Amino acid sequence: MNQSYILTQEIIENYRLICQNDPKEIENWLILGRCLIDLQRYDEAEKALMKIFEEGRFFSFKNGVPRLRLTSLWHWRHNRLAFAKAYTDMAMISLNQGNLAESERLLTMALAVFEKEKNDSEYARAANRLGMIYRLAGAFESAEEAHYRAKKLAQQHNWDFVLAETLGNLGMVYEAKERFDLALDHHQEAFDLFEKNEKYCFEAACMLRQMGLCLLRKGDFQQAHLIFQKALDAFKKQNDLLFQSRILNDITLVYQAQKNEQKALETAKTAVMTAVQSQDGFETAANKLLYAGLKLEANPQDLEIEELLFSALAFFKEENKKAENANAAAMLGLTYLRRKEWDKAESFFKDSLHIEEMLHRSLGLASDYSNLGLIAQKKRTVAKSGGILAESGCFFCKQRR
Repeated sequence: MNQSYILTQEIIENYRLICQNDPKEIENWLILGRCLIDLQRYDEAEKALMKIFEEGRFFSFKNGVPRLRLTSLWHWRHNRLAFAKAYTDMAMISLNQGNLAESERLLTMALAVFEKEKNDSEYARAANRLGMIYRLAGAFESAEEAHYRAKKLAQQHNWDFVLAETLGNLGMVYEAKERFDLALDHHQEAFDLFEKNEKYCFEAACMLRQMGLCLLRKGDFQQAHLIFQKALDAFKKQNDLLFQSRILNDITLVYQAQKNEQKALETAKTAVMTAVQSQDGFETAANKLLYAGLKLEANPQDLEIEELLFSALAFFKEENKKAENANAAAMLGLTYLRRKEWDKAESFFKDSLHIEEMLHRSLGLASDYSNLGLIAQKKRTVAKSGGILAESGCFFCKQRR
């Protein structure tokens, strides 16, 4: 496991105690929330960050009548910068919940405060995150402009880490625009900056992985495999089992693209075993989903498919991971569809459809509706065939009489 991850965990445990002893000091809650965001523990982070705003409510209620709290107005003015920092991190929580509009709103508010306070480091952090939001929304020009603002500040202050992070973000924007060579140039420049400092070895390995993903999308499978292997070796040196499993998943995709089904299955199985070793429940469930999909393509009658998918589905339901829950349910539906078990297939596709409607995911909705339509057609065909066979039976009975 990388040293940065271990250090962040230690900070979290220390600041939990600090916040318990001094719950009114909002800077402590901010540090705790920010560290939890870094480890992607969003539910815990939200609880910590909301503590910052408890003293900042402008209205109290007495006998149902709202009253302005002047102390809250002072509290907001005095801690405006801390609030803006919290907005920057809460934007990541909104992003995790799939609410891009709320993420953009929070980051825009934060940037206005950072600009007024002339806080360049926080401005660059928020600008990079806003660029990521725009990229995910498909607004690539806006994303590029936001990242260039962060890049300019990083160059002014000689912040190598921020510059490397920004170059990597720009690389992903160009990758999304399918300008793969330009994207790879930016990823390489970011990697070189990270590699200069030994304490950024984790970030350097992550950048190698991003280069591999870019090459995979470009269709350069051989080079992608070589880069992924370098990244895997780097994560092995750091004893980071979680990212080893992710790289193994990436290599699985390379084998799949090369039509090497046997190698893809073997590597996906290793990815699952590595994820189990990492003791990360989400990674294990996600890897089981990929492995089950490969096994389904190879042999729909394989009984291990259900074992893998039901295990993953149970985890996603327990953790309220709606998107992954929908994916697992749809995969089970597809399994039973391939086995011609129409009722079971229909049930799981309906479960998936219900979640996709809540999430407003058009591609998932279209896929589920298509499969449900196919099942309805198959059921009608079977029913019609059954009716014809019944009539044929009656005909034979009459003839024998």
